[in-house]
Amino acid sequence: MQERAMLLSGTRVRYATVPYTPGILDQVTVLLGLRERTWPYWLEDWPATWALASLLAGENPDAWPGPVLDLGCGSGIMGAWLRARFGIEAFSCDFNSDACRLAARNVAANAPAIGDEIRAADREVPARGRVFCADMRAFPMRTRFGLVLAGEMLYAKENQAPILAFLSEHLEEGGRCLLADKGRSAAEGFDAAARAAGFTVALREAEAEGRSARVFELRLGSA
Repeated sequence: MQERAMLLSGTRVRYATVPYTPGILDQVTVLLGLRERTWPYWLEDWPATWALASLLAGENPDAWPGPVLDLGCGSGIMGAWLRARFGIEAFSCDFNSDACRLAARNVAANAPAIGDEIRAADREVPARGRVFCADMRAFPMRTRFGLVLAGEMLYAKENQAPILAFLSEHLEEGGRCLLADKGRSAAEGFDAAARAAGFTVALREAEAEGRSARVFELRLGSA
């Protein structure tokens, strides 16, 4: 395990990770075969994380209508950034148990900025955020979230319908989802499918530190 730090949209994030190369992750995936839940790609430094942070950095979190969920949190970098930047104690989940263990460690390692402890307490959520293992297809909470963040989840066409079903049930009225993708072909048609499911969709482009991603911004109902 290695301890590292990154400057993410102007905020220093401390995190633990396992040394890897993309080639090593591919080799591990081949060995694991079709068992998607055990694939190690949650260790990747994905462009989606940088894109989402760059879009949120200038926002006022007090305007977000309800709890924040980092869906498919991987190693927890986004949850750690939200805690360090805003004092936001987000809910973070992934279906990979190893990812959840590392995410819990990384979120806890990043204390809120001075003065943000009060904001976090006012939100009446767990003191260090809540990281848990869950599949969006069988989500254990009935909570509706004011902001859902998701990155790199459109790697397979068949993920589109479950994502939209999850958001229909768990996105708060007036809330939004920011779903970042690096431009995979499997994401084609997602905006049309989202509109057909009753969402308002805006497409945004984000770039940070040479990493770029397309972001689908979804809201329930008309704008």
